[in-house]
Amino acid sequence: MSTTRSPLTPDDRAPGEGVDFTTPDGLRQVIEELTAGQAWSTSPVAAELMGYATTKYAPLAKAWHRDPADAAVEAFFAMITPSTLRARDPWAVVTRAVARSVAAETLAERFLTSQDKARRPTRRPDADPVRAGDYEDYLYDIHPHQPGEQAEDGVDRIVRTTTVFLVSTGWAHRGVEQAVDYIAHRITGLRSREAAAETVTGDLHIATRLGYDPDTWRSLVRLTVGRRPRSNEREMGLFARVLLGDDLGELLADTRLVAASRQSTGGGGRP
Repeated sequence: MSTTRSPLTPDDRAPGEGVDFTTPDGLRQVIEELTAGQAWSTSPVAAELMGYATTKYAPLAKAWHRDPADAAVEAFFAMITPSTLRARDPWAVVTRAVARSVAAETLAERFLTSQDKARRPTRRPDADPVRAGDYEDYLYDIHPHQPGEQAEDGVDRIVRTTTVFLVSTGWAHRGVEQAVDYIAHRITGLRSREAAAETVTGDLHIATRLGYDPDTWRSLVRLTVGRRPRSNEREMGLFARVLLGDDLGELLADTRLVAASRQSTGGGGRP
């Protein structure tokens, strides 16, 4: 059986063959060659690329309770979008698209709405819909949200977004989910970021229980709460960025932040 050749490749090379698609430029070249050669459905390189995408985005999918294969499908649709090829970093565009899509799927199910509406916070319902049986035994629990509950919802959003970002950048899901929740609620009410960082950094007994060594715990606190100011330099933590409006896609598009998070994992956290 002959292999379809792309005009972008030499006669002796199949589309995408021998190209490192794990790099931004390599991914761009592979997408161009597979598309030009109409080889997405037949090329072993395409199969290898989608297998890599499935593994790459599995933590993100699991964090949102989705099948990793769903994330791979979203990655494929992002790859064949023309704007992806024009981007300086195609992988960043794909990652952002996958993050938004899998989050939208989960939120659409939660709010019983369309994925299109779930992608836009302003178009989501103000509260989870009541499903049959939710209050079968405690009908008196149904009541309007009070002002204090809205603040709690905000904390939950920050915890959820921060956790998914960290899992997406290599942190073990179970350990970091518990750690982020603890840190977020521990610092509530403290007078300053410096006080928060100092207080939580010293909670090494909690770090040990969650499976983190002191250095990894300090790195996690620095990522979530932020760095202590040195002269005029300030670096916001994940909590502050989410609070100020950054969504998961914007966090994952910050290459410096992603690199810092990956370097800080330390292999800690309970599996």
